[in-house]
Amino acid sequence: MKTTFNIPKTFFGFLTASVFFWLLINLSKEYNTTIVYDVEYTQLPQQKTLIATPVKNLSLQLKSSGYNLLVASITHKPIELNIDNALRKSGTNYYFLSKNLIPEVQEQLKSSIELLKIEEDSIPLKIGILSSKKVPLKPNLNISFQLGYDLSKPVTITPDSVLISGDETYVAETDFLNVEHITLENLSKSIDIHSSIIFPENTQLKSSHSTAKISIDVDKFTEGEIEVPVFVKNAPNGINVFPKKVKVIYKVGLQNFNEVTPDLFKVECDYLQAKNKEVNYLTPQINDLPEIVTLVRIVPNKIDFLIYE
Repeated sequence: MKTTFNIPKTFFGFLTASVFFWLLINLSKEYNTTIVYDVEYTQLPQQKTLIATPVKNLSLQLKSSGYNLLVASITHKPIELNIDNALRKSGTNYYFLSKNLIPEVQEQLKSSIELLKIEEDSIPLKIGILSSKKVPLKPNLNISFQLGYDLSKPVTITPDSVLISGDETYVAETDFLNVEHITLENLSKSIDIHSSIIFPENTQLKSSHSTAKISIDVDKFTEGEIEVPVFVKNAPNGINVFPKKVKVIYKVGLQNFNEVTPDLFKVECDYLQAKNKEVNYLTPQINDLPEIVTLVRIVPNKIDFLIYE
C-alpha cells in the first residue's frame, strides 16, 4: 500500500522566509575577504611606451558587509593606476609601491568598502621612449607549380611596408617584418592571399597594419626566341664582330608572349675581358632583361672578332 505525504504549502512559505532572513542576517555582517581586480594604466606621458606587458590584476584585501563584498566580487570596475606616480628604479625599470597606492585605490572603491591591504608588495613596470619608423614587409613563401607553369611576374605584397612604433631600442633593431609562412603546391593559377604580419616576440611593437595581401601571378609558360644586336664595350678602332646579332632564347608566360621585343634586351661583350684572358673571342652577356621572361640563354655563346688596322 502506497503512503502519500501531503506537505502544506505554508511549510514552503516558512522555509523560503527562513532562508531569506538567514541570508539577510549573514550578508549584513562584516567580513574580510580578498577580491581580484583588473588593472588599467593611465596618464602614460607623451613619447613614452610600456615595453613589457605589466601586471594585469591586483589582489585587494577588503572589509565590508557580506552584501557589499558579494556585489563587488561580481561587478566591479578596473582599478586605474596613474603612471605619472610610478617610481623609477633604473633605466627603463619603474615600479609602484603598493602601500603608497592605498589612498588612490581606496578612492576608486565604494565608500562602504574599506581597503585593508594590497596583497602585492610592489607592481613593476617597464617604460621606454616611444619611437617609430617605416619597415618593409617580406613574404615567406614555399611554392611549387604544375608542370609548364611559373610566376609571370615577381610576387607583390600590399602594403610593401608598414609603420611600426614602440620602444626605441626594439624599433632600431627591427629592419623588416616577415609575414606568416605560406606553402602552396601544384599552383596553376594566380591567387591573392591575406597573411598575418609576424612581430618579434616580447617587443610590444605596434604596427599600422596586422595583415598584408600577397599577390601571386601565375601563367602557363612557353619558349620563345628573338634576335638581338651585340654591343662591344671598350672596343678598339677597327673591330668587327661575327655575328652581329645573337639569338636570345627565353621562357615567357603566354599572356606576355607578344610583349617581348628586341629593345627589351641588351647584349654586351667586353673586349678588355677577352684581351686580359688572351682569347680570340668575345663572351656575350645580357645586361638588360625584362621581368616577364626567365631562363634566358644566348646562341651562340661566343662571338668572333677581327681588328682592321
